[in-house]
Amino acid sequence: MWIWEVCSHAHGGLTTPHLYADPLECTGCRICELFCSFLHERVLNPKKARLRVIRSEPGIDEPIACRHCEEPVCADVCPVEAIRKIRKTGMVFVDSKKCNGCGICIDACPYEAMFFHSDKQVAINCTLCGLCVKHCPVRCLKIVEGKH
Repeated sequence: MWIWEVCSHAHGGLTTPHLYADPLECTGCRICELFCSFLHERVLNPKKARLRVIRSEPGIDEPIACRHCEEPVCADVCPVEAIRKIRKTGMVFVDSKKCNGCGICIDACPYEAMFFHSDKQVAINCTLCGLCVKHCPVRCLKIVEGKH
């Protein structure tokens, strides 16, 4: 059982749209990070991407992205209420104008899928734009709904 499956079961499962990645198919090329950073920041810089590819063990690379939890812990712990769940779309949204960059949400995320933008000093997460899915050379990424 993979880490996101353990977290998913522990947190009641996933029913909102989220990025699903097959770690057995992922080659660790990190093209997804480059497309993401370019779309959002107009730079090719994986540290500014809203998803990250993590090598969990030799030969196993895991793209990590916001799971847009039903009950997002990151929103619950945010002291300035900069993170909220948009019920209509199911997405977890970070309001960069409200975010104070404290990082509490990053520490609280059970999926380690909230990231820190070092230039802007704010939390960032996956927006489900789909650009990474479209450009993944091995097609290991999908936007899905339900439990995966």
